[in-house]
Amino acid sequence: MRSILLPVNNEEGLESRLQAALDLGRATNGHISFLHGIAVSDYVALDPFGGSYFVAEQREAALEEATRKQTMLKAEMDNEDVAWDFLSVDGAPDDVLVAQSRVADVAVLSEPSGDSDADLASSVTYFVMEAECPILAVPQSSKAFNCAGKAVVAWNGSAPAANAMRAAIPLLQVANSVEVVTIGEDPKDFPAAKACAYLSRHGIKTELIRRERQDKIADEMHDLLLERSADYMVMGAFSHSRLRETLFGGVSRHFIQQSPVPVFMTH
Repeated sequence: MRSILLPVNNEEGLESRLQAALDLGRATNGHISFLHGIAVSDYVALDPFGGSYFVAEQREAALEEATRKQTMLKAEMDNEDVAWDFLSVDGAPDDVLVAQSRVADVAVLSEPSGDSDADLASSVTYFVMEAECPILAVPQSSKAFNCAGKAVVAWNGSAPAANAMRAAIPLLQVANSVEVVTIGEDPKDFPAAKACAYLSRHGIKTELIRRERQDKIADEMHDLLLERSADYMVMGAFSHSRLRETLFGGVSRHFIQQSPVPVFMTH
Protein backbone atom coordinates (compact mmCIF):
# COMPACT_ATOMS: atom_id res chain seq x y z
CA MET A 1 0.00 0.00 0.00
CA ARG A 2 2.62 2.51 -1.09
CA SER A 3 0.19 5.04 -2.59
CA ILE A 4 -2.57 6.11 -0.18
CA LEU A 5 -5.25 8.57 -1.29
CA LEU A 6 -6.99 10.69 1.33
CA PRO A 7 -9.76 13.15 0.33
CA VAL A 8 -9.99 16.30 2.46
CA ASN A 9 -12.90 18.30 1.03
CA ASN A 10 -15.24 17.04 3.72
CA GLU A 11 -13.65 17.48 7.13
CA GLU A 12 -16.26 15.25 8.77
CA GLY A 13 -14.36 12.24 10.12
CA LEU A 14 -11.02 13.64 8.94
CA GLU A 15 -9.25 12.98 12.23
CA SER A 16 -10.06 9.25 12.23
CA ARG A 17 -9.30 8.67 8.55
CA LEU A 18 -6.05 10.62 8.82
CA GLN A 19 -4.97 8.45 11.73
CA ALA A 20 -5.88 5.34 9.76
CA ALA A 21 -3.88 6.56 6.77
CA LEU A 22 -0.88 7.29 9.00
CA ASP A 23 -1.05 3.83 10.58
CA LEU A 24 -1.35 2.25 7.15
CA GLY A 25 1.52 4.34 5.80
CA ARG A 26 3.83 3.34 8.65
CA ALA A 27 2.96 -0.36 8.30
CA THR A 28 3.54 -0.47 4.53
CA ASN A 29 6.09 2.34 4.05
CA GLY A 30 3.41 4.24 2.19
CA HIS A 31 2.95 7.78 0.87
CA ILE A 32 -0.22 9.78 1.60
CA SER A 33 -1.66 12.04 -1.10
CA PHE A 34 -4.17 14.50 0.33
CA LEU A 35 -6.74 15.32 -2.35
CA HIS A 36 -8.83 18.48 -2.57
CA GLY A 37 -11.29 18.97 -5.44
CA ILE A 38 -12.48 22.41 -6.51
CA ALA A 39 -15.92 22.11 -8.08
CA VAL A 40 -16.64 24.35 -11.07
CA SER A 41 -19.92 25.30 -9.38
CA ASP A 42 -17.85 27.04 -6.69
CA TYR A 43 -16.81 29.79 -9.09
CA VAL A 44 -19.02 29.62 -12.20
CA ALA A 45 -22.49 31.17 -11.97
CA LEU A 46 -25.49 30.75 -14.27
CA ASP A 47 -27.60 33.62 -15.55
CA PRO A 48 -31.39 33.51 -16.14
CA PHE A 49 -30.89 33.16 -19.91
CA GLY A 50 -28.91 29.92 -19.73
CA GLY A 51 -25.46 31.44 -19.94
CA SER A 52 -22.62 31.12 -17.48
CA TYR A 53 -19.89 33.41 -16.29
CA PHE A 54 -16.71 33.24 -14.25
CA VAL A 55 -16.83 34.77 -10.76
CA ALA A 56 -13.28 35.77 -9.88
CA GLU A 57 -14.02 36.38 -6.21
CA GLN A 58 -15.48 32.90 -5.77
CA ARG A 59 -12.56 31.31 -7.60
CA GLU A 60 -10.17 33.13 -5.31
CA ALA A 61 -12.14 31.97 -2.27
CA ALA A 62 -11.98 28.36 -3.50
CA LEU A 63 -8.21 28.60 -3.92
CA GLU A 64 -7.86 30.15 -0.46
CA GLU A 65 -9.81 27.24 1.01
CA ALA A 66 -7.43 24.79 -0.67
CA THR A 67 -4.47 26.73 0.77
CA ARG A 68 -6.06 26.66 4.23
CA LYS A 69 -6.43 22.88 4.03
CA GLN A 70 -2.84 22.44 2.90
CA THR A 71 -1.53 24.66 5.71
CA MET A 72 -3.61 22.81 8.29
CA LEU A 73 -2.35 19.42 7.07
CA LYS A 74 1.28 20.59 6.92
CA ALA A 75 1.09 21.58 10.59
CA GLU A 76 -0.21 18.09 11.36
CA MET A 77 2.22 16.20 9.14
CA ASP A 78 5.30 18.09 10.34
CA ASN A 79 5.04 15.95 13.46
CA GLU A 80 4.62 12.65 11.60
CA ASP A 81 7.03 10.24 9.92
CA VAL A 82 5.04 9.43 6.78
CA ALA A 83 5.74 10.95 3.35
CA TRP A 84 2.94 13.06 1.87
CA ASP A 85 1.87 15.56 -0.74
CA PHE A 86 -1.17 17.75 -1.37
CA LEU A 87 -3.12 17.77 -4.63
CA SER A 88 -5.65 20.48 -5.45
CA VAL A 89 -7.53 19.58 -8.63
CA ASP A 90 -10.36 21.28 -10.51
CA GLY A 91 -13.49 19.15 -10.55
CA ALA A 92 -16.27 17.83 -8.36
CA PRO A 93 -14.65 16.19 -5.30
CA ASP A 94 -16.17 12.74 -5.92
CA ASP A 95 -15.18 12.75 -9.60
CA VAL A 96 -11.67 13.96 -8.80
CA LEU A 97 -11.29 11.16 -6.27
CA VAL A 98 -12.38 8.54 -8.80
CA ALA A 99 -9.97 9.91 -11.42
CA GLN A 100 -7.00 9.99 -9.06
CA SER A 101 -7.74 6.43 -7.89
CA ARG A 102 -6.12 5.17 -11.12
CA VAL A 103 -2.72 5.74 -9.58
CA ALA A 104 -3.48 4.76 -5.97
CA ASP A 105 -3.27 1.51 -4.05
CA VAL A 106 -6.06 2.43 -1.63
CA ALA A 107 -8.30 5.39 -0.74
CA VAL A 108 -9.12 6.07 2.90
CA LEU A 109 -12.68 7.30 3.43
CA SER A 110 -14.92 7.99 6.41
CA GLU A 111 -18.03 6.00 7.14
CA PRO A 112 -21.17 8.04 7.86
CA SER A 113 -21.68 9.02 11.48
CA GLY A 114 -25.22 7.61 11.45
CA ASP A 115 -28.14 6.48 9.32
CA SER A 116 -29.15 10.10 8.75
CA ASP A 117 -25.87 10.94 7.01
CA ALA A 118 -27.19 10.08 3.55
CA ASP A 119 -24.83 12.37 1.60
CA LEU A 120 -21.66 10.76 2.96
CA ALA A 121 -23.11 7.25 2.56
CA SER A 122 -23.94 8.03 -1.07
CA SER A 123 -20.46 9.43 -1.68
CA VAL A 124 -18.72 6.35 -0.24
CA THR A 125 -21.02 4.02 -2.21
CA TYR A 126 -20.33 5.93 -5.42
CA PHE A 127 -16.59 5.65 -4.92
CA VAL A 128 -16.72 1.93 -4.10
CA MET A 129 -18.57 1.30 -7.36
CA GLU A 130 -16.55 3.60 -9.62
CA ALA A 131 -13.00 3.69 -8.22
CA GLU A 132 -10.00 1.97 -9.74
CA CYS A 133 -8.57 1.09 -6.34
CA PRO A 134 -9.89 -0.44 -3.10
CA ILE A 135 -11.13 1.71 -0.25
CA LEU A 136 -10.55 1.59 3.47
CA ALA A 137 -13.78 2.80 5.09
CA VAL A 138 -13.05 4.04 8.61
CA PRO A 139 -15.66 4.54 11.36
CA GLN A 140 -15.56 8.10 12.64
CA SER A 141 -15.22 6.78 16.18
CA SER A 142 -12.03 4.91 15.28
CA LYS A 143 -8.89 6.01 17.14
CA ALA A 144 -6.35 3.90 15.23
CA PHE A 145 -6.00 1.33 12.48
CA ASN A 146 -4.17 -1.69 13.86
CA CYS A 147 -2.66 -3.14 10.69
CA ALA A 148 -0.72 -5.71 12.71
CA GLY A 149 -3.78 -6.94 14.58
CA LYS A 150 -6.51 -9.42 13.64
CA ALA A 151 -7.92 -9.34 10.12
CA VAL A 152 -11.17 -11.02 9.10
CA VAL A 153 -11.62 -11.92 5.42
CA ALA A 154 -15.32 -12.25 4.55
CA TRP A 155 -15.60 -15.01 1.95
CA ASN A 156 -18.55 -16.01 -0.22
CA GLY A 157 -16.72 -17.23 -3.31
CA SER A 158 -17.73 -14.20 -5.41
CA ALA A 159 -15.47 -12.24 -7.75
CA PRO A 160 -15.65 -9.09 -5.54
CA ALA A 161 -14.61 -11.13 -2.48
CA ALA A 162 -11.65 -12.55 -4.40
CA ASN A 163 -10.69 -9.12 -5.76
CA ALA A 164 -10.72 -7.64 -2.26
CA MET A 165 -8.66 -10.50 -0.84
CA ARG A 166 -6.00 -10.20 -3.55
CA ALA A 167 -5.82 -6.42 -3.21
CA ALA A 168 -5.39 -6.74 0.55
CA ILE A 169 -2.34 -9.05 0.34
CA PRO A 170 0.20 -6.35 1.41
CA LEU A 171 -2.02 -5.53 4.38
CA LEU A 172 -2.71 -9.13 5.37
CA GLN A 173 1.02 -9.90 5.29
CA VAL A 174 1.59 -7.63 8.28
CA ALA A 175 -1.40 -8.91 10.30
CA ASN A 176 -0.70 -11.08 13.34
CA SER A 177 -3.85 -13.10 12.75
CA VAL A 178 -6.02 -13.69 9.66
CA GLU A 179 -9.39 -15.42 9.84
CA VAL A 180 -11.30 -16.42 6.71
CA VAL A 181 -15.01 -16.43 7.53
CA THR A 182 -17.87 -17.93 5.59
CA ILE A 183 -21.49 -17.75 6.75
CA GLY A 184 -24.02 -20.20 5.44
CA GLU A 185 -23.34 -22.69 2.66
CA ASP A 186 -19.71 -22.89 1.57
CA PRO A 187 -19.46 -22.04 -2.17
CA LYS A 188 -18.88 -25.26 -4.13
CA ASP A 189 -16.71 -23.86 -6.93
CA PHE A 190 -14.65 -21.55 -4.74
CA PRO A 191 -14.88 -22.78 -1.14
CA ALA A 192 -13.27 -20.93 1.73
CA ALA A 193 -10.49 -23.54 1.82
CA LYS A 194 -9.36 -22.31 -1.60
CA ALA A 195 -9.08 -18.78 -0.26
CA CYS A 196 -6.97 -20.06 2.64
CA ALA A 197 -4.73 -21.99 0.23
CA TYR A 198 -4.26 -18.89 -1.92
CA LEU A 199 -3.26 -16.78 1.06
CA SER A 200 -0.83 -19.45 2.27
CA ARG A 201 1.12 -19.11 -0.99
CA HIS A 202 1.73 -15.49 0.00
CA GLY A 203 3.05 -16.53 3.40
CA ILE A 204 -0.19 -15.71 5.20
CA LYS A 205 -1.37 -18.24 7.79
CA THR A 206 -5.12 -18.35 8.23
CA GLU A 207 -7.81 -19.84 10.43
CA LEU A 208 -10.98 -20.95 8.67
CA ILE A 209 -14.24 -20.15 10.46
CA ARG A 210 -17.55 -21.50 9.20
CA ARG A 211 -20.85 -20.35 10.65
CA GLU A 212 -24.36 -21.55 9.97
CA ARG A 213 -26.62 -18.79 8.77
CA GLN A 214 -29.22 -17.95 11.42
CA ASP A 215 -30.14 -14.36 10.56
CA LYS A 216 -29.22 -11.65 8.06
CA ILE A 217 -25.62 -12.15 6.92
CA ALA A 218 -24.79 -8.50 7.65
CA ASP A 219 -25.98 -8.81 11.24
CA GLU A 220 -24.18 -12.10 11.78
CA MET A 221 -20.92 -10.78 10.37
CA HIS A 222 -21.26 -7.61 12.44
CA ASP A 223 -21.65 -9.67 15.62
CA LEU A 224 -18.77 -11.95 14.62
CA LEU A 225 -16.39 -9.01 14.21
CA LEU A 226 -17.15 -7.95 17.77
CA GLU A 227 -17.02 -11.50 19.12
CA ARG A 228 -13.66 -12.23 17.49
CA SER A 229 -12.21 -8.82 18.48
CA ALA A 230 -11.32 -8.10 14.86
CA ASP A 231 -9.25 -5.03 14.05
CA TYR A 232 -10.46 -4.78 10.47
CA MET A 233 -12.32 -6.69 7.77
CA VAL A 234 -11.63 -7.41 4.10
CA MET A 235 -14.71 -7.87 1.92
CA GLY A 236 -16.01 -7.60 -1.61
CA ALA A 237 -18.60 -4.93 -2.35
CA PHE A 238 -21.90 -5.22 -4.17
CA SER A 239 -21.76 -8.78 -5.45
CA HIS A 240 -25.45 -8.39 -6.31
CA SER A 241 -26.72 -5.86 -8.83
CA ARG A 242 -26.69 -2.21 -7.75
CA LEU A 243 -30.50 -2.09 -8.13
CA ARG A 244 -30.96 -5.10 -5.87
CA GLU A 245 -28.64 -3.59 -3.26
CA THR A 246 -30.58 -0.31 -3.42
CA LEU A 247 -33.97 -1.95 -3.06
CA PHE A 248 -33.17 -4.55 -0.45
CA GLY A 249 -30.17 -3.23 1.42
CA GLY A 250 -27.34 -5.73 1.68
CA VAL A 251 -24.10 -6.61 3.33
CA SER A 252 -22.14 -3.95 1.44
CA ARG A 253 -24.41 -1.11 2.43
CA HIS A 254 -24.52 -2.26 6.05
CA PHE A 255 -20.74 -2.10 6.41
CA ILE A 256 -20.43 1.14 4.48
CA GLN A 257 -22.83 2.74 6.95
CA GLN A 258 -22.28 1.05 10.31
CA SER A 259 -19.27 -1.21 10.52
CA PRO A 260 -17.77 -1.62 14.01
CA VAL A 261 -14.25 -1.80 12.49
CA PRO A 262 -12.44 -0.37 9.45
CA VAL A 263 -13.39 -2.19 6.24
CA PHE A 264 -11.11 -2.78 3.27
CA MET A 265 -13.35 -3.33 0.26
CA THR A 266 -13.48 -3.30 -3.51
CA HIS A 267 -15.92 -4.39 -6.19
